[in-house]
Amino acid sequence: MAMRSMTLLAAAQITQQTVIWILVATTVLAIALLFLVGFIAWRTEQVLQYGNFFVVTLGIMAALIGFIIAFPLLVSNVFSEPTQVLALLSALFGTIVGLVGTYFGVKASSDAREGAERIASGDTTLPLVSSVNPQPGAEQVPPETHVTATFSKDMDRATINTNTFKLIRGDTLATVGGRVGYNPPTKTATFQPSDDLEHGIRYQATITTDIKDPGGNALASERTWQFTVIP
Repeated sequence: MAMRSMTLLAAAQITQQTVIWILVATTVLAIALLFLVGFIAWRTEQVLQYGNFFVVTLGIMAALIGFIIAFPLLVSNVFSEPTQVLALLSALFGTIVGLVGTYFGVKASSDAREGAERIASGDTTLPLVSSVNPQPGAEQVPPETHVTATFSKDMDRATINTNTFKLIRGDTLATVGGRVGYNPPTKTATFQPSDDLEHGIRYQATITTDIKDPGGNALASERTWQFTVIP
């Protein structure tokens, strides 16, 4: 009985205006999150690579928020007709669906443009890693060494970064900090560690297939090799 009285009292304190403001705040939050995803995608070196996951997650969150709001509204009689609640939620979901649709439209357009440019260029040859340094299995590598990879053809500098050219310590599996540069005349990418490599430690270098040439052709296969710094 006491629980019922508290529920009725809470319902009596809720007005339609309060509920509408809750829905407006929810919509603003969802839009802000979507803009945040867009900002992150814009600032990353690989635009929109992870956008799908974030946008789908945002849509699911918005749906859950909507249902969480709808249930107490329907049972508390704040609105005289259930259709009023459905109308407000429809407006919320319509906004979210519109924004999500816009995102996927932009991404589809970007993918289509990339494919068209690749076809127009007439270059469909997949690039390869032709040589690396230090050599695979090398044992006496100086700690000040910069790791390099030379490609079979010129590559797109924008796709060569610390996400696509990585160096990992073999003992801790920690990613080595540093920066990556690319020299078009020699077709060589260079990973320069922030600090000298540790003596006696085995390292693993990886070149991923997210690296592409100017025509959009991805690396034919991932290249991974290991070497050990001099004790």
